[in-house]
Amino acid sequence: MKNILAFCKRLHGAYENFIERQGFLVVLGVCVAVIVGTAFWSRGQDVTVPSPTAPVSDEAAQAARLQQESLQQAATPSPAPTPSPAVFAPPLSDVRVVQGFDAARLRDGGGSGLWQLHDACDLAAQVGEKILAMAAGTVLEVQEDSAMLGQIVVDHGGGIVAQYAGLAALAGLQPGDPVTQGQTLGFAGEGPLAERSLGPHLHLRVTRDGNAVDPTLLWH
Repeated sequence: MKNILAFCKRLHGAYENFIERQGFLVVLGVCVAVIVGTAFWSRGQDVTVPSPTAPVSDEAAQAARLQQESLQQAATPSPAPTPSPAVFAPPLSDVRVVQGFDAARLRDGGGSGLWQLHDACDLAAQVGEKILAMAAGTVLEVQEDSAMLGQIVVDHGGGIVAQYAGLAALAGLQPGDPVTQGQTLGFAGEGPLAERSLGPHLHLRVTRDGNAVDPTLLWH
């Protein structure tokens, strides 16, 4: 029995000596084992690594830019085209004003006995001289009477309508007929009855959008 107790004491003393001498190494070994085990465990897990994005080629970038510009142009309303104004020429080969345009003052109407606005322009002419269309247009009206003699009204477009009056004869045009610039509309006469004192002339009245304007401004 004594031998057994002695053996146990020796064994306990050896264990204490081992722990005192080798304890640090044991703890260090356990820590290393934990670290190594954790590393192996992490390698076994699925780790998602983001894949690099492929660079955009120059062709693709240009195509995208062109598409964007096309969309911007489609979204931008196009301005309505502005019609080009007609180019006007004088209705006579030689222009000389004998009574100018004046829509601000009343004048004695002469033979009519009335005071009137002279919202037209009187151009001197030789009897029988050709009266020419100032611009292309469409005949609106053709008349002959004792007050204005022969007269023809032409729509020249752009809101401009011209009355050529005081003609001795007309050129056979009818309402609805087209005319070209420089085409003969009729032939000069003595002028309207109220303006006979001025001598032979063309009485030319022009309106733009219904308002009388100075005809000479069209070709100046």
